Amino acid sequence: MADILLVHGAASDGSRWNEVIRVLLRQGHDPVAAQLPLTSVPDDEAVVRRTIDGLGGPVVVVGHSFGGVVISQAAHRNPRVGALVYVAAFALDQGESAVDVLTAHAPEPTPPERVLVVDRWGYFTVATDEYPKYVAQDIDADLARIQARTQGPTDAARFEFVCGPPGWREHPSWYVVAGNDRIIHPAAEAWMAERAGARTTTVPDASHMVHMSHPQEVADVIADAASTL
Repeated sequence: MADILLVHGAASDGSRWNEVIRVLLRQGHDPVAAQLPLTSVPDDEAVVRRTIDGLGGPVVVVGHSFGGVVISQAAHRNPRVGALVYVAAFALDQGESAVDVLTAHAPEPTPPERVLVVDRWGYFTVATDEYPKYVAQDIDADLARIQARTQGPTDAARFEFVCGPPGWREHPSWYVVAGNDRIIHPAAEAWMAERAGARTTTVPDASHMVHMSHPQEVADVIADAASTL
């Protein structure tokens, strides 16, 4: 059976995968979630590569949000990777940044600038009063407020990080589009999924935290990827 590695996004942590892990365990899988330092993309990539090396392989590597950039980098020329799953995630190409995609392929800016708060050390979080509205509008309101107060400060420079050769050019890919994502516009997600040739599932009305509001649908996509290995 394939191993499954779940990689969280920016301003987040591995616990955001809890409900997906619950479903995957019930399906007989043995997933693990990475814990990224969020200090830089190379630092995050190093953690993912080390975690992949510690698994038996082949590994289905799953990335949410900016975790998509991290898994793309870590999967490049990595023979232990069997498949990639992008969950409302950036699937960038070589020479491209997150800002490039959001600027070129979103009908309107997402999110508004006021939503991101950058401190004097160059680390950002999502404003606590905006988090439930823009990040997690379809999960339990109390949980959204808790998550807003347990974010992992993340280096803001990653939005300008230029991607190297992406893993989706080497490995089969799947993509979950969140139909009501207010962080990465659904149009940008769909465009990246099509370009990557990914097997795509759209979850209508889902927020950026689609893996929390629709864990069954997300787990089923991951299981489908695992079934091919």
